Amino acid sequence: MKKKNADLMREIFVKTAMNWFTTYMDQDCGLVASGTFNFPIVADDGEEGWIEICVKVPKGTKDEEYDGYARRDDYRLKCEDRKAKAKAQAEAKAKKMARDKARREKESE
Repeated sequence: MKKKNADLMREIFVKTAMNWFTTYMDQDCGLVASGTFNFPIVADDGEEGWIEICVKVPKGTKDEEYDGYARRDDYRLKCEDRKAKAKAQAEAKAKKMARDKARREKESE
């Protein structure tokens, strides 16, 4: 996408998103950078923070156009891999805890 079109689309989406958050979520939105806006939030326990939303139109590389579908697939695979690693770590930890408990019980006899 040409820079002129990308800039126009980003501006339209930022304005639309800010309008939505202001109108429907009653948020105090403000621009913090080109294509980025933020608003304050308060958690249930009263802790305060901020949400920052960035809208960008990626261009890809000089030789290759940006492939949003491939990025989605890559992210999905990355999440699945993380989940599998976390599950394996939890299983290994449970086995170690059971082994240590059995060893302690054996030693106390």
